[in-house]
Amino acid sequence: MMIQRLFNEIVPEQTYSISRAARYLGVHRCTLYDYIHNPDNPLPFIKVAETGKLRFYGSDLIAYKTAGLPKKGRKRKNGNG
Repeated sequence: MMIQRLFNEIVPEQTYSISRAARYLGVHRCTLYDYIHNPDNPLPFIKVAETGKLRFYGSDLIAYKTAGLPKKGRKRKNGNG
């Protein structure tokens, strides 16, 4: 239990990878990309110049989770809900 608690702690001054940010928010990595491109409340990120990888500040992740994650329904093949 102690390992799980330590694993879920986010330090505001640190940056986190896509996988770590998704794990903290409790969503899949693909959902995190949806959050980045959300027109109403986009998730802030930084792009590392050397590698081109996306990183997230811990403070942004904490604020985004506190404000409430965007709700999005499941995609359906047909219009029958």
